[in-house]
Amino acid sequence: MWDKPEVLNRITKAVLAFTLLFALWVAGRAALEQRYPFSQVTVEGAAHSDTQHAVQALLPKLAGGFFSMDLQDARLRLETLPWVRRADVRRAWPDRLFVTLEEHEAAAAWNDRATLSTAGEVFPVRPAANLPRVLAPEGMEREVARRYGEFAQAAAPLGLKVEQVVLSPRQSWHLRLSSGIEVELGRERIEERMQRFARFYPQAVTAVGAIARVDMRYPNGFSAQRASAPSPLPSKANQQEKRA
Repeated sequence: MWDKPEVLNRITKAVLAFTLLFALWVAGRAALEQRYPFSQVTVEGAAHSDTQHAVQALLPKLAGGFFSMDLQDARLRLETLPWVRRADVRRAWPDRLFVTLEEHEAAAAWNDRATLSTAGEVFPVRPAANLPRVLAPEGMEREVARRYGEFAQAAAPLGLKVEQVVLSPRQSWHLRLSSGIEVELGRERIEERMQRFARFYPQAVTAVGAIARVDMRYPNGFSAQRASAPSPLPSKANQQEKRA
């Protein structure tokens, strides 16, 4: 084949034609970007200053104009920002770009290394000092977020906040509330036990004063320990068989 001039001429012409078409495509793309650049960029949903700064730094790096920008690529790059849960990018003729962000809503500090959202997702942001602390096995994020919401809702009418949630590898729940009281919920009937705690806690405080710890792992009651007492207070609950 290589010793036939007519074949070589055809190959050469084909290569030249392809090169010319590619050059025209590149030139046309560049011309479109220069002719139809985005002159107005609107960003919504960036509540945190960290996100605002990161978006402003990222936008100039998103290549393309009205016709040539890869909106999918832009969305994926925006969703790599720490606070961003979801991003939507769209354009409007002739020169507008709209960026809508949904940020994570912080719920708690996750294992002292990241932040847990109210949706049960861990994202790589250093947790704020005022967030409740969660210590739990990896993979339990959604369950912990759901339970935390239940605990917080039950404690709120008592004027208390959940400061710490510990879920052991054996799936046993332990809480510390803003009053300093420790609440042992165990592994079973978690919601019912928390509701029982909320129902009887005011009566227990009125009867015995400050309480350091309560153990809710009883069928119908609980044991309580005074803040100044080294051992649990005698109660009806102490006569019942404690469960998990």
